[in-house]
Amino acid sequence: MPTDTDVRHAVVMGAGMAGLAAARVLADSFEAVTVIERDTLPSASAPRAGVPQGHHVHGLLALGAEVFEGYFPGLRAELEQAGAPVWDWGEGLCAVLPNGTPPPTPMGMPIQTFSRPLLEHVLRQRVTALEAVTLRDGLTVTGLRTATPGKVTGVRVKDGDDEDEIAADLVVDASGRSSHLPQWLAALGLPSPRTTTVDAQVGYASRTYSYPEGQAPPSWMGVLQPLRAPDFHKGCYAIQIENKTLHVTLHGANGTQLPHSDDEFLSFAKTLRGPVADTIASLTPTSAVRRYARTVNRKIAYHRLARWPDGLIALGDSVCTFNPAYGQGMTIGALEARLLEQMLGNRRARTPLDGQAFQKRLARVTASSWLMATTPDRAWDQSRLSWPVKAGNWFMNRLIDTVPHDPQLYTAFSGLFHMTAGPVTLADPRLLSRVLIGPRPGRSPRTTTA
Repeated sequence: MPTDTDVRHAVVMGAGMAGLAAARVLADSFEAVTVIERDTLPSASAPRAGVPQGHHVHGLLALGAEVFEGYFPGLRAELEQAGAPVWDWGEGLCAVLPNGTPPPTPMGMPIQTFSRPLLEHVLRQRVTALEAVTLRDGLTVTGLRTATPGKVTGVRVKDGDDEDEIAADLVVDASGRSSHLPQWLAALGLPSPRTTTVDAQVGYASRTYSYPEGQAPPSWMGVLQPLRAPDFHKGCYAIQIENKTLHVTLHGANGTQLPHSDDEFLSFAKTLRGPVADTIASLTPTSAVRRYARTVNRKIAYHRLARWPDGLIALGDSVCTFNPAYGQGMTIGALEARLLEQMLGNRRARTPLDGQAFQKRLARVTASSWLMATTPDRAWDQSRLSWPVKAGNWFMNRLIDTVPHDPQLYTAFSGLFHMTAGPVTLADPRLLSRVLIGPRPGRSPRTTTA
């Protein structure tokens, strides 16, 4: 265990996706990295209590997959060996949009689908195999260790009835939505950071299915039916994952009642357009119906604090959480790890990381994704729409309504969705004009009913 005389030790609170990505980067710059996790971690791919959202469909956007592959070479092949399929987004996705379903459109955008527990398990094995990294699970962080109010020197921890302190040169809060950092900073005399929330009251109900012996899987690899205020308050995600399993998540916004039982799950699916209900009707459920409703977008403005203690940074859901419907969380965690690498210089750290500068730059990393998630979510409260939100939603709705008629626009939108292209892509006059004109008359969109 590092002591006060060990000068190159980093502590990461949380062994979720953001924490594992941060630990991988820190291992290149610190002589020792300790990852602390409150849960007792499973030895295989399995859900855990600290990640209740792990029972629901997860997606790693194309940009996130690229960043993780860079940090963990061969990750895609390892996941594929574990049964996670790889497919082209444009060819394999059945996107059931309000104005129709785009025809299969080859995009050269490889996507891999898997359960959250499988990805986390594989990454955890990769990270703990690093010589510099030690993972301590079943351990609760109870507070920050400080030399002065302006300098964090480690963490206080509790293991059962035993309490201890762990010294560190850098403490990383990647403990997620349950982070206690605002309270700990208040105990150091720092003002409370502003917290912004946007809640579309989205809930999920999920379960997995297996295919009967001899039955071929459907022609599609994934189904996406998004929510849209104020009229489309039900939707779903369905993806083929490892172990020849179909993972289905039904979702509803604005307080929509979600299913509890087997019969309710199928009945809800039958209210949706698209192929999901007919598909699952002939499959065998392999899990209970699981529900989840902690989907509020939340941003804590650490970057606006006038003072920030040395030796501390926060990232991942500890700082900015998104409605999971947009699939941005894991990719943002990867991009924040890349920011950390850039600021550390990918070398043995001999100068302290500027934590305040890190928080300011992290806010810029999350800014566009925050806008993409909260603009449509704000639209559920029609009585409080500002004109920028109205304009943003009008444009996005126009874009999505035009996509089923326009393969080029569908490809551009997919790049935006997967963060491989920025919003400037749509500033191309040839694409912008097609969005503004809207769906071309005389062409009926292709729809999918089975």
